Amino acid sequence: MKYNPHKYQTYATNFILEHPIAAVFLEMGLGKSVITLTAIFDLCLDRFEIGKVLVIAPLRVARDTWPAEINKWEHLKGLEFSR
Repeated sequence: MKYNPHKYQTYATNFILEHPIAAVFLEMGLGKSVITLTAIFDLCLDRFEIGKVLVIAPLRVARDTWPAEINKWEHLKGLEFSR
């Protein structure tokens, strides 16, 4: 699926990219996962600033949500994960 971010999603992604320490506090369903994954993709595969990322999340989010989001969005192709 093609990712067409809302302005707040673009803002949040850019905030993560510009700040070494950042947090995203949004309501459920507003795209925190895709925002963060987009920033991770950019840092890993576009800028080559990082090689690996450790995600600490609730079990269901780490096991189900993040892999589903990675497989859902076209722009995240090439991003790999392990459980």
